[in-house]
Amino acid sequence: MPIAVDRADTISVTNYQLLIRSLGFKLLEVLRISSMQSGRDAVRLADLVNSVGSNFREVANFIRYPFQNLSRIAMNRAQEKYEQAEIPFGKQPEKQENSGGVSNRHLQGRNLNASRIPTPQESDSESDGRTSRSASNYRTSQVKVANSSLSETANAVTIAAVNRLAEKRYRSAETIPILSNGQEITGGRRGRYRVEKLLQGGERVRLYQGVMVVNNKPILIEEYLLPDGEFNQTEAEQRKEKFEKLASLNLKNGGGQDFRLISPWDAIAPSNEKRCYLIFEPPIENSLTLREYLREKGAMNSQQVREVLSQVLQTLWFLHNYRLRTFDDEFEQGLPHGNLNLDSLLIEIKSQPSAFDRPQFFIYAADLALWEDLFKPPTVKISERSPKQDLIDLGYVSFYLLSGKTIDPDTAQPLNPKLEQDWPPEFKDVRLKKFIRRLLGIDQPFKDAFEAKQALLAPKPIEVEVQVDEVTEPDEATENTHKSSVWPLLLTILLFSLLASLLWQIIVRFIQAPPQVKLPVFNSSEPCCLVKIDGVPTGTVSYITEDEGIWSYILNTVSLVSYNKTLAEELKIREPRLEKYRFNISDANLIKAIRLRRADFALTTSIKDLPDDMEQVEVAYDGLVVFVAFSDNKRLQSVPNALNGKITIDQLREIYTTERLTDWSPPEGIDRNIKLYMPVDNLQAVKLFEDLVFQGDLPQEFTNLPQKMIRDARPQINDKPIDESYILGEILKDFEQERTVGFGFGLLSRVFNQCAVYPLAVGEKGQEVQPLVQQIDNQVKPIEPTTDLCNDKGSYWPDVESFKSARYPFIYRLVVVYPKDERRSIAGKKFAELLKTDEGQRLLSEAGLVPLRTLPKRN
Repeated sequence: MPIAVDRADTISVTNYQLLIRSLGFKLLEVLRISSMQSGRDAVRLADLVNSVGSNFREVANFIRYPFQNLSRIAMNRAQEKYEQAEIPFGKQPEKQENSGGVSNRHLQGRNLNASRIPTPQESDSESDGRTSRSASNYRTSQVKVANSSLSETANAVTIAAVNRLAEKRYRSAETIPILSNGQEITGGRRGRYRVEKLLQGGERVRLYQGVMVVNNKPILIEEYLLPDGEFNQTEAEQRKEKFEKLASLNLKNGGGQDFRLISPWDAIAPSNEKRCYLIFEPPIENSLTLREYLREKGAMNSQQVREVLSQVLQTLWFLHNYRLRTFDDEFEQGLPHGNLNLDSLLIEIKSQPSAFDRPQFFIYAADLALWEDLFKPPTVKISERSPKQDLIDLGYVSFYLLSGKTIDPDTAQPLNPKLEQDWPPEFKDVRLKKFIRRLLGIDQPFKDAFEAKQALLAPKPIEVEVQVDEVTEPDEATENTHKSSVWPLLLTILLFSLLASLLWQIIVRFIQAPPQVKLPVFNSSEPCCLVKIDGVPTGTVSYITEDEGIWSYILNTVSLVSYNKTLAEELKIREPRLEKYRFNISDANLIKAIRLRRADFALTTSIKDLPDDMEQVEVAYDGLVVFVAFSDNKRLQSVPNALNGKITIDQLREIYTTERLTDWSPPEGIDRNIKLYMPVDNLQAVKLFEDLVFQGDLPQEFTNLPQKMIRDARPQINDKPIDESYILGEILKDFEQERTVGFGFGLLSRVFNQCAVYPLAVGEKGQEVQPLVQQIDNQVKPIEPTTDLCNDKGSYWPDVESFKSARYPFIYRLVVVYPKDERRSIAGKKFAELLKTDEGQRLLSEAGLVPLRTLPKRN
């Protein structure tokens, strides 16, 4: 009967016999080495004692940990055989390093099973293990020379035993085959995906290169395995259920932006397979992991490390304040990264340092631990994940960046920031050193990431330099006098030149600077939460909106605010008093339906000539945006740059009438002709464009455009709608494949949070207003053509004040309409109050609408 070892491994009586035989070989090895030592002409007593003692320690270690030693010996033997193997093609191939394609180089560098950076103590133990293995290999080689047949027999027995154990241990993982090239993965929320090739294998995680089936867009596929030997059926189903809930994780703040976090594009948990998939968009172009950066470029200077710290602390501040919905549908404050190291942080170098010497690069955080931890077997202890540990890990990252390495090449030991001699000798930035020591917890630790960033950005204290009188010889004094007469003059000239240059740059920036928006002041007079609204009717209530209007999209579209739920359903979950509220789509006149008591209230756009017996209350904004293909600031041919990021209403009329635009120069290599798009199946957007741009006087060219688009698009998309989603992809495709400039328009709520197109500032000439803003150095400014909407994810969101004041010309207001009759008004009035709370406004914002006010930070 086999004897159980741990959870899945078993070993038979035969295997025990193999262990005893291997142990006998070890004892023979000890005796033989001892006899060899004693047979010499002269041997020091200390050498003899050390040799015998060392071998006996190895025997004792072998007895205590037989399986680990068997595995180690077998792996060493297998490695030797592998390195000695030759392919009989006439000439032995030279050993070459892995030279994978440049595009996949930083993918291979990312550790799919990475944990946090090991502390020096942990690394010391690993180093001791390597030293012990080297000594063991040396002693084994002596025995092979003395008795090769005995050694070969021992190795054969060892390898056979270990192979049997390995087969039993990993048999369950091998039953999950690797995805074949060309295999399709279905069930995703955003489409189907095709596997192209395996990039990296693993025991529990595999990485593939693939494409989206619909448009051949490159993607990465991370495959997480649930082997039978590690997860029973119930555990596997629980992991999948949690995986699907995590799939709705939206690492964005209330304004829609995220903080340089590389998050999954899609997540798939097939019900009939023991694996799950994460889909990622292509890696950031020309990015490297920080470990690869150190290998290629060496250590960073103090200013570069400060920039890395500033960006990562901003990311951590966001994560640590993120409200995560737990698997029990509760909310938990704070999400640690849990996996912060040189492999999980990517750097994208934008350009050379600016005139003010500020490094121009961006740091992106990947590989959050919550995905990896979900697929660890129940028997594996998961290390602590906490904001405190994130700060410690960041301290080690910054220390390694300053040092340019993680291991001391002289001692082969890991660098330890607690040891003064391990700091770079040329490093003189005392303030930065104190800051890193506080991150590491060596000195007084920071309370949180926000406190750490405030300390990092604090102005440098003024240091008074004390002059020390020096006694010099007469000849030295004479020489210094001549030098002192030259240096002050040179320093004065240099100082005035720098001041003049600085003043000129300030003047130029002031003249060219776009209008600044005041930082928001959070002083909400509205209730914070839905539960704070009193008097909400709990009986049966019916409310309606028009067919194919913005409200039907916002309330009925799944997963806008919560995974697999509509906004209408989410409102009922958060506010049980709305359980009997029924939402319906109506193709009849909304006012008439309310009067006939077919509905208690309606959701619609602001009604200009509202009847006297009705009331309307604003609850949100939306707007029309005009866009062109987006191209980041690395592309030479940039349409937003050529347009200076803006367009006038007169130019829009010209474009949609003549398909041409005068007074502009397209980028080099781009056709001057313009291709026009409109969301034909979004009637509300088309009607708004007609009213705002043409004011009802439609040219024939515009009237014919819908039929032309339908004629061109239907063969490709069949019965799918020609809406904003369709024209976004077409505009980008025309630009990248046909070198054609495409113009389109649509609702902001349907195009926000994407980077296929760039929304232009719109207005009368000289009064164009950009609907999106971003935060730069504690100032809120409109986005610019150089803003990278795909990867420059510091922050951008709709400009609430421009919508509220109607400075942005293409806005419309969303309202709740209900009767003025006191008895019938209560349901509509209270529903409007619910939507105007901070919680209600945040839900509308997450669904894509512009809130009535800038929302306070989540508690």
